Amino acid sequence: MVYGGVKTWLDGLGLSRYAPVFEIHEVDDEVLPLLTLEDLKDMGIGAIGSRRKMYAAIQKLQRSDGVS
Repeated sequence: MVYGGVKTWLDGLGLSRYAPVFEIHEVDDEVLPLLTLEDLKDMGIGAIGSRRKMYAAIQKLQRSDGVS
């Protein structure tokens, strides 16, 4: 099972197929807002469209959480 709400977050983006990748890399609700484009690439998210979609959603999380 993917940690916390990460799977739900991925489901909402239509990218639930990447849930196992997030689990392998131990990305949970705390780590998710800290991810960079480079992190996503390092995790093996190769499709540029998916990677950009995730990163845009991560930036929204950062703004709502006040993460810099």
